[in-house]
Amino acid sequence: MSNIIKIITIVILGAEVLISLLPIVPGIPIIYVTMLIYAIIDGFQQITPLFLVIMLFIAIFSFFIDNIVAWIGAKKYGGSRAGLWGAFFGGVIGVFINPLFGLLLGPFIGAIAAELIFSHRQFFDAVKVGIGTIVGIFGGCILKLLLSVFMVIAFITQVY
Repeated sequence: MSNIIKIITIVILGAEVLISLLPIVPGIPIIYVTMLIYAIIDGFQQITPLFLVIMLFIAIFSFFIDNIVAWIGAKKYGGSRAGLWGAFFGGVIGVFINPLFGLLLGPFIGAIAAELIFSHRQFFDAVKVGIGTIVGIFGGCILKLLLSVFMVIAFITQVY
């Protein structure tokens, strides 16, 4: 494979690492697709099907990171089962209402609402759980960054 194609692919992957930080934008699956296209062009000489399967599992896992970490954040800040479900459903609904702000505000509002309605918590305690979901979401951004950097480094290791 031409070094120019390798360099172009690595530059594209670097840009996609930055994109993976944005909520809702599927940066890691885009990284996977870029690797797959490279492998097809290369005839699977440097990027093997086994490598692609491993990267596919990482890409699939990345779809669940935002909701999982919102749950963990809510739990760490004292969220009840209702608050955790509120954060989850708030995130899902929020994304449909407004993808950018809905990802942050949906779990926050969902956790607060569920804590107030179903767990009969005090407002301050419910807000604390909502803040935990936001902390979790930012943790998810860091986790997605680490996963995307890992994928790019693994790709570079394979092609060089």
